[in-house]
Amino acid sequence: MTAREWLEKARREKFAIGAFNVGNLETFKAIVQAAVSQKSPVIIESSPGETAWMEAENIVDLARNYSEEYGIPILVNLDHAESLEQCIEGIKAGYDLIHFDGSKFILEDNLEIAKKVVKLAHQGGLVVEGEIDHITGSSEVYTGSAQGEIAKGKFTDPNQAKEFVQSSGVDIFAAFFGNVHGVFTGGGENLRLDILEKLAESLPSIYFSLHGGSGIPDDQVQEAIKKGIVKVNVNTEIRQAFKEGLQEALDENPNEYAMYKILPEAIEEIQKIVEHKIEVFGSAGKL
Repeated sequence: MTAREWLEKARREKFAIGAFNVGNLETFKAIVQAAVSQKSPVIIESSPGETAWMEAENIVDLARNYSEEYGIPILVNLDHAESLEQCIEGIKAGYDLIHFDGSKFILEDNLEIAKKVVKLAHQGGLVVEGEIDHITGSSEVYTGSAQGEIAKGKFTDPNQAKEFVQSSGVDIFAAFFGNVHGVFTGGGENLRLDILEKLAESLPSIYFSLHGGSGIPDDQVQEAIKKGIVKVNVNTEIRQAFKEGLQEALDENPNEYAMYKILPEAIEEIQKIVEHKIEVFGSAGKL
């Protein structure tokens, strides 16, 4: 099945596909093992920093190799590409989905670039995601409440979103409705599901993604899926699990130098996170 077919299946059956960021081979292995265990499709994605670190072609090749080896669908998404050049790199490398994040541009420039990305990507049958309102925060662990970061942004206006989607031709829309990047020790994540509902009503044929999937209470994520979310991005919790798992392994084995003996604990911690997310998103057993 193609990326578009999986998104359509998710919308029809009211589940979401987890889009998990990878920054190294260990993260890759953990996500794949979780998908195999849960019999679930997954999206592997890379931000500009992660793409530069691992290189686009390597990410695609790893995904294809793992998909063939384990017989599971692994889609590959270019996450938060910030320029036409980055999008072209992803298209040439063989990504299945291209997310152009033009939220830092004025709307006219965002729209102009998005149209070019859509034209190029659609020629190869790829799916394009667009964004007009900057989703605040970053993939870090914050002390305090999420409310401060939420207040820095501007919630998506359904009318403006409709105009952008119809003019650009994007397939997926990333809205800002109280979702922020990062994990907040003080909580405070509170999705404005009323905004998402209005967006879904005004754009019934578009797919919606939820960015900042780390730290949002499970029940809120599930309500968002009921209202149209078909893709949920998760990064910070994966990074957090890797760091904590690795630190624990190093503390327990101070004299161990073989990486393949130290890293499995980090992989295991990431796998637990991904398996839980898959259950929450409702994609378990969908193969």
